[in-house]
Amino acid sequence: MSTWLYQLNQKSWSPERYRLEIWENERWSWDVGRKAEGSKLLPSPGDTLVFFYARSGGIDPGFYGWAVVLEWLNKESSLYFRPVAPSNHLKMCPWWGKQAQELAESIRGTVKRGTLWHVPDDLVPELRSGITSWVGGNAPKK
Repeated sequence: MSTWLYQLNQKSWSPERYRLEIWENERWSWDVGRKAEGSKLLPSPGDTLVFFYARSGGIDPGFYGWAVVLEWLNKESSLYFRPVAPSNHLKMCPWWGKQAQELAESIRGTVKRGTLWHVPDDLVPELRSGITSWVGGNAPKK
């Protein structure tokens, strides 16, 4: 099982639009414009997907939710997923601060522009704990 970071562009798909359209337990499919190089892995059913807005291009960065991958269609570069809890909470109060920013930087490495990155296995526990701590109100303040 793998974890993936899907980066959204605030100019192309605003956080406000994300808040309006993405709801837990709905099935979605999005195209993957550019998958970061370096990983030969592809998303598989049951993998975890996290949604992230970078600070550049807008004023509302952070981790906005997570989902379960339902299907990857390699020919079309389409990713099917279902958002799960606590996505509805995160889209209203995204996880952002020094820890979130540093984690996103570690995941994206030197390539900041793109759509999809594989999250290295050693960073997955920090990602999960950061999100659950943020939602639970135990995350470090900015």
